Amino acid sequence: MVCFETVVVEIPSFESRSSKQMAQFLREQYRFYIFVEWQNGTDVNRIYEKLANACGHEAPSLRTVRHWVKKFNDGRRHFEDEPRSGRPCEVVTQKSVENVRNILSEDPNKNIQELANETGMSVGSVCTVLHKELELHKVAAKWIPHVLTEEHKKRRVEVSRQLLSILNEGFNNIITGDETWMHFFTVSSKNQNKVWIEKDENRPTIVRTARNSKKRMFCIFFLSKWSSCSNCCA
Repeated sequence: MVCFETVVVEIPSFESRSSKQMAQFLREQYRFYIFVEWQNGTDVNRIYEKLANACGHEAPSLRTVRHWVKKFNDGRRHFEDEPRSGRPCEVVTQKSVENVRNILSEDPNKNIQELANETGMSVGSVCTVLHKELELHKVAAKWIPHVLTEEHKKRRVEVSRQLLSILNEGFNNIITGDETWMHFFTVSSKNQNKVWIEKDENRPTIVRTARNSKKRMFCIFFLSKWSSCSNCCA
């Protein structure tokens, strides 16, 4: 801590200069100037006017000048900021970017809080890495009912053509039906299927059902002239 005695400093007249380049100083230098003017008994408004005339928009606000004059009146004699508690500011480095990239390459379903816990970074820094550095955004995987092979697709085309030929004879002999599987487990939610992808990357797909799970098939059929019939099979 540095103590100062009452001093008198002659301040150059900034108003007398018709054209000048605005000065820029560190915060501690602004505070020292405020201290000197306060020691000389200069009014708060006058201190602010001198700073604004010399430094323009870079000058401290009137509220800041009043704040430091009050501190000097309360006995403060140093100009550095007091130590602050809390987490220090983080700088996003190439190492932290690669760390997040590697984690997502193994599990793209990780959310921001999980990434922050694994990397030791703050949530804000993780968001900066994801959106600004890696240019990623999170989307939900697209649900599809089945994974169709080329053979399945060709078979569907053949069946559709057969149905079109039957329709030429009328609708009396047409039986329509549908079925659905009822599973004995809870399907993962939409949020659980969200993944991080790059800006030009296509949204991934995910099959609704799981293989080898306990289930029942419910079938229902319709005729054009009489009621439906249903069946349930394992």
